[in-house]
Amino acid sequence: MSQLACTSQIIMHNIKNEEKELCIENSANTEGFRFHPTDAELVKYLLQYVLKGRLPELVPIVEEDLYSKEPWVVFKDRKERTLYFFTELKKKKIENSRFIRSVGKGSWKSQDKGKPVCSEKGSVMGYKRSLRYQNLGSPQDGQWLMKEYSLADEVKKILHQRSRGYDKDNYVVCRVKRKVAKDDPIARKESIEAAELEAIINPTDGSTKFPNLSIDDVAKLKIMRMQ
Repeated sequence: MSQLACTSQIIMHNIKNEEKELCIENSANTEGFRFHPTDAELVKYLLQYVLKGRLPELVPIVEEDLYSKEPWVVFKDRKERTLYFFTELKKKKIENSRFIRSVGKGSWKSQDKGKPVCSEKGSVMGYKRSLRYQNLGSPQDGQWLMKEYSLADEVKKILHQRSRGYDKDNYVVCRVKRKVAKDDPIARKESIEAAELEAIINPTDGSTKFPNLSIDDVAKLKIMRMQ
């Protein structure tokens, strides 16, 4: 068996066996939940997304055009400091391998050439690149950081062989983080208001939060409350 065919079997086998593991046991609305995947897990999410067009229901990664919007526009009305997105890179020219990374008046500048991301067996699945938002003279300069994960060429070759209609070579998954500035509205405050504390104790948005419970446990508790 050729090395390419063997690698293909390993990748497909891992997707099937680990699909359930990628399903997060706690809801993103559950108190105590933190989505903090490893580099390898993010590449697997990307592989599953470009291959199937979907992810486990509770994985909080959505598609967004990161290279056409300023980062604070993407983060508008969101309190999280770190968010995850699938995005499609845009080439400067069809025959060129370089991508457009300018957004508005700024741009995402690469901080390294990319580091390999390996599977549990040591196979290179993809690469991780570090980028920094640059907009000289702007208070937003350097306040946004990105980790961009792409699939290895060998993996893309296998995907093309597996599916004739595969056309997502330029898709990546990104972890975007904003730094906390002094005037950040969610920066630490020395005191808490009574109204905020009351909202934490008795939420009014209809989403009761249960710490450290599985999805089934949360569902059972909700049913009990309705009875």
